Amino acid sequence: MSRAARSVLRKIGYDPTLDEERRQQLEREAAEKAAATDPSSSPQSTTGLDNLPDELLSESEKRHEKYRRQQAMAGRFTPAAERLPIMTAEERKARDKDRPKWNQTPFEGPIEKLIEKYKDLEEVRKHLTLGQSMKYEFTPDGKVIDKSGKVIFDGEKLV
Repeated sequence: MSRAARSVLRKIGYDPTLDEERRQQLEREAAEKAAATDPSSSPQSTTGLDNLPDELLSESEKRHEKYRRQQAMAGRFTPAAERLPIMTAEERKARDKDRPKWNQTPFEGPIEKLIEKYKDLEEVRKHLTLGQSMKYEFTPDGKVIDKSGKVIFDGEKLV
């Protein structure tokens, strides 16, 4: 049966009589591939679905072949813990020395209380938590504005 006829039959629907022809073609292609290459030099197996063209595979066979290839590739590499170098204590200290230090700021109260307590906006900014610093904006003219655009502090008194 010609390739075009098989293609038409495949588009129409599954034909159980093609199974024998598919098996014979697989055997022929496997024999050709084995003759063309030395099986001892090839890391891949010459059995299975890898010898079959993609247009002859069903969706489940394609999915199976994809996962089989993924597993074969996973076995070729050693685990990351074995590939990565082990850091000594001195190397770890040198690496940590250049990293910026992050100090968690405890919540001291709403921004109004911080403004009353510290009076200086730079000091207030140091005592804000991360969430508060995202919620309020400090303008260059000394005002504090919240997300909605409402003025909290006008530079002289709380609004």
